[in-house]
Amino acid sequence: AGVNGTYFCPAAYPECGGKTDTFDFSVYNTRLGRWINGGNLGWGGRAAVYVDGGGAHYTQNPASAGGPSAGIANYPGLVDGGNVQIDDNQSGLSDKQRSVGTKVGLGTRNSSNLMVVIAYGVNMQQFAYVFKALGATGAVNLDDGGSTALYYQGRYSVGPGRNLPNAVIFAPR
Repeated sequence: AGVNGTYFCPAAYPECGGKTDTFDFSVYNTRLGRWINGGNLGWGGRAAVYVDGGGAHYTQNPASAGGPSAGIANYPGLVDGGNVQIDDNQSGLSDKQRSVGTKVGLGTRNSSNLMVVIAYGVNMQQFAYVFKALGATGAVNLDDGGSTALYYQGRYSVGPGRNLPNAVIFAPR
């Protein structure tokens, strides 16, 4: 199964000025055994969900995610320690992030569960409360809109509306 990944700059967007499907957020590539764009782990306000030998974890400091086997950093962090961490008036949120629509995110419940949540008709703060209601101890928002995608059992159940430069893939060992 798989779900869309980080925010990126689609070539079709005028403000991307010649960039080609670039992304500035960090993704741990399990196959390569390293963070792609790892130098960006310390950019302020980012959060990460990652997996290591001890299970699934959430951190509001992605640079502290030592020794992962998989991970993704994005903005904003939604839930930390079971508490909502986002307010729709928070600086740094784009108008699109503040708007009501489809949201996609990853969450953890303690270190034993990793959850993928797709919610329709919510703003960012409401999305955080969806995670909280599901018992998440940590959660991070992923890209949404035309990037929303869920791939399961060999087919797309949702999206994607455009090519994606990265995704979170769940595969049997």
